[in-house]
Amino acid sequence: MKRYYLLAAAAIVFAGCSNNEFVGEDSGRTQESGQGQIAFSSTLPAATRAWYGAVAAAKLNNKFIVSGFSGDKSTDAIATTTVFDNYQVEWKANTAGTTASNTADWEYVGLTAAPPSKVSGEQTIKYWNYSAGQYDFIAYSTGDADVITDGDVSTGKVKVSAISAPADGKAAAYTIQGAAADLAKCYIADLVTAYNPSKDTKPKFGDRVQFNFRNLTTKVRVALYETVPGYSVKDVRFYANGTTDASKDISATEATLYPTGNFATSGTLTVSFPTVGTENISKSDYNKAHVAVAAENGTETSQSFGNLEYKASDDNRLGTGTSYLGTTLPNASYAGTGDFYQTMLPNETGSTLTLRVNYTLVSNDGSGEEIHVYGAKAIVPAIYAQWKSNYAYTYVFKISDKTNGKTGLTDADPEGLFPITFDAMITDVQNGNQATVTTVATPSITTYQKGHDVTKDEYSVKDEDGDIYVMVDGKKDLDKNGQLYTVETSGTTISEATVHDALTIGAGADGKPSRNGITLTKANSEVVTTIPGVDGNDIKMADGTAAAKFTPKAGTYAYAYTLDDGKDKSTELHTAVTLTGESAPTDFTTNYYTDPDCTTNAKDGEYKKGTTYYQKVTNTGATYAIKVIKVVE
Repeated sequence: MKRYYLLAAAAIVFAGCSNNEFVGEDSGRTQESGQGQIAFSSTLPAATRAWYGAVAAAKLNNKFIVSGFSGDKSTDAIATTTVFDNYQVEWKANTAGTTASNTADWEYVGLTAAPPSKVSGEQTIKYWNYSAGQYDFIAYSTGDADVITDGDVSTGKVKVSAISAPADGKAAAYTIQGAAADLAKCYIADLVTAYNPSKDTKPKFGDRVQFNFRNLTTKVRVALYETVPGYSVKDVRFYANGTTDASKDISATEATLYPTGNFATSGTLTVSFPTVGTENISKSDYNKAHVAVAAENGTETSQSFGNLEYKASDDNRLGTGTSYLGTTLPNASYAGTGDFYQTMLPNETGSTLTLRVNYTLVSNDGSGEEIHVYGAKAIVPAIYAQWKSNYAYTYVFKISDKTNGKTGLTDADPEGLFPITFDAMITDVQNGNQATVTTVATPSITTYQKGHDVTKDEYSVKDEDGDIYVMVDGKKDLDKNGQLYTVETSGTTISEATVHDALTIGAGADGKPSRNGITLTKANSEVVTTIPGVDGNDIKMADGTAAAKFTPKAGTYAYAYTLDDGKDKSTELHTAVTLTGESAPTDFTTNYYTDPDCTTNAKDGEYKKGTTYYQKVTNTGATYAIKVIKVVE
């Protein structure tokens, strides 16, 4: 089944987080623990902010829960012997060094173990056993949410299970159940392994056990911007369900995404460590915490993000009111207020996200002309919606002149925006032919670069790994139907529409200018099925899909995916051109004609500057999905 979408997902950004609830790196305390007793400390990682000490402890409500397990040195097995059984560790300011078990203001001795621990009486000090091969430590915090271990969960409460020993490929280490607002108060950490000093790996027995906590939930925000030449966009209205019929009766002003399936708003979150054991130490997923969500009584078929933050028009002929979408990615109109993020539950398997809108185009010439566009759609592939704990996801959608919406409401109305064009010629015959093909409906194309800054309207060769990945919604045959080009221009604005024109009408040869001054040169890309995410968490692609990968240099690229059905649709067009050069073009006598029907070739010696001649131009009839990609140093 073919699906044609052209309101493209312009940029997707993945980050550890840029939100005040997601917390940052340790301050770099240098106090060391002793060699005998086991001691703990914590950090709370994020992308943009560092919290430590009392501020970080307050985020954890001054406590966290830890279980620790030791392993047999002789067999080098995964740690399975319980040492800490759901011990509670509490922040006690300015107490570091006052006890053997407290070297960083975090104490566990003398406290009561957290339910459902089997420990009776007070918690006791623990010492390193140097006959063990390794220790594995698992920790989490429920913040200031009330904790229960049985019964039904209600608002303000979370339900937890005991922490069990890790095992390679094991499905669960512990569970936390509750509503999204309460789970947002909780923090988890990757598993920490401490190694026997006989191994050349850190941390070692005697080192303080350092946990890097991160928020259990995720953050998502949505923005739109437009690049339609000659028009501004206002009055965006959103569809909140999967209806396929374009309709003028859409009134919702809140930006809304809907998934395949439902969004979970409450449920049981299972935390597991599927890649543990020293034989896996070289893997990027080693000791990483993963979260699976089982929705329970709390699901929604869509998620609203609030009203768009409209801007003033870039053209002063439309006045100074804040009524229009931003016109660049850095100036995109975000939905909502504050930092624009909505708290969501993780979804590591991903879900295809759909955005559908109606909107109004207002001519920038001050004439008051308006065009209403109905049923435009964009698709975010599921691989870019694999939501992980403590990540912040930004989805930016671009409305361009390649929209797949309709300007009419009948089945016969075509999808897209079709420019009104004019031509003038004087001829003695009435069978001259002038035609232009400009816009077609195409699938969404999504681009991604690790470390990309969403505030910038281009990618950078210096961003982390540098590689750029291109995915065409639902397509896997990129090796056959996809092609990357470098793009140069002699003055024509480079856009999806002008690149499409260069590929289809009067197209130049590879590396040669087309009739509109756009030069396309084929570039190499590699078809891949794995995309690296941040923090070692790869973006998993669904079966039957692929991405095109390329390492860019500074410049402009275009990715074209052909939608042809294999039939020859080429037609011959005749177009008038006035030559202004002092001398005739080198192909004057072969490619220029003196009559509009292009039957009489121009001859040597008859060239006159300023005279109108005629050319044959081939319209290939091909249709493409196009994405222009700008790259800077």
